[in-house]
Amino acid sequence: MVLNNIARKTVMNIARAILILAASLIITACGSVDNFEWFPSASDTTAPTVSASIAGNAVFTNHTTHVATLPANVIFTASEATTVYYTTNGSTPDTSSLFVNISSSSGVTGPQISVTNTILKFFGIDHSDNKNQSAVQTGTIKSP
Repeated sequence: MVLNNIARKTVMNIARAILILAASLIITACGSVDNFEWFPSASDTTAPTVSASIAGNAVFTNHTTHVATLPANVIFTASEATTVYYTTNGSTPDTSSLFVNISSSSGVTGPQISVTNTILKFFGIDHSDNKNQSAVQTGTIKSP
């Protein structure tokens, strides 16, 4: 029985030494401890897809969306967690413009905003570390 405990401890010590040696070799191959990641993270480099709809109709860039009643609510949708910056006076939005946050991920619908006859411009910046930005989209909203 004592021999089995000694053999078991010897095997465990050998296994521990192999793991330490393997880790040292991996870290050495990476150049330094600072360059080594046990669980490397994927970097998001894709801009979000952002869209808007009003009264069930998509707001398309450089097109006019007609609605029966104004003011009407615009609903923003994004492909991932995104902050959507927008203007309703035709000026180009930037990060100091009005905004809505879409905090969920994958095909989510954000808060509604109310508009009247207006030129809506908007873009989105995702919540990733890279802060990927979509292109500015412009749509005109009018009542008949």
